[in-house]
Amino acid sequence: MNRIIGQKPPSDQGGNRHSLLRMGNLQMIQERDRFVARLLARQGYATLEELRAFEAGCSGGYNLRELVQLGAQPSNLAGIDIDPNAVAYCREHGAGIRVHEGTAAAIPESDESFDVSLAFTLYSSIHDEEVAHAISHELFRITRPGGLILIYDMIRRNPRNPAVHPVGVDDVRRWFPKCPIRARSITLAPPLARPIGDRAPWAYGPLSGIPWLRTHAIYVLRRPAMAPGG
Repeated sequence: MNRIIGQKPPSDQGGNRHSLLRMGNLQMIQERDRFVARLLARQGYATLEELRAFEAGCSGGYNLRELVQLGAQPSNLAGIDIDPNAVAYCREHGAGIRVHEGTAAAIPESDESFDVSLAFTLYSSIHDEEVAHAISHELFRITRPGGLILIYDMIRRNPRNPAVHPVGVDDVRRWFPKCPIRARSITLAPPLARPIGDRAPWAYGPLSGIPWLRTHAIYVLRRPAMAPGG
């Protein structure tokens, strides 16, 4: 969904609170982008030309376009979002990327089609446990055995937005009981990052290194490889 930081769909672009032209917003998203790039490099990807990736709640498509910038082929990328304005924006700005309009609880893609599946700031907006389980089932289904599922979401409450809620490691374990999980806290608290980016962008790195100032986490899950003969 990328509702907290990142590319906003057209309906969210009136104002500069989330604009990537603000250095704090840019630093937050670049920190996350660097983490994903390092992770893929550690997985043995010398190039992303053959990478197949899917994003649930892709919003305006920033993450999918970033994968293109890193070398992925648009035809190997797909996403889904429930907001028709976001889907239209993603299609307009992400030529060649396959984008579906609808719920991530019913993804119109084949089983085991993707090497990496993403859900960035999606689960924090899902309040129905059955829907969260359904989305998780779909992400597991479309990810190949041995592939990765990456979840990025808030781990602290946002007092300015009671419509969202934290997502903890216990939640992720409950939704993906078959997947080994690694968790890494990330992202300097946006109420700090934005003014710091405006006034002293050099301070973002040192402050983001302090764990209790981070408000989000990336959960790295691996779909287990099939057992021999299974």
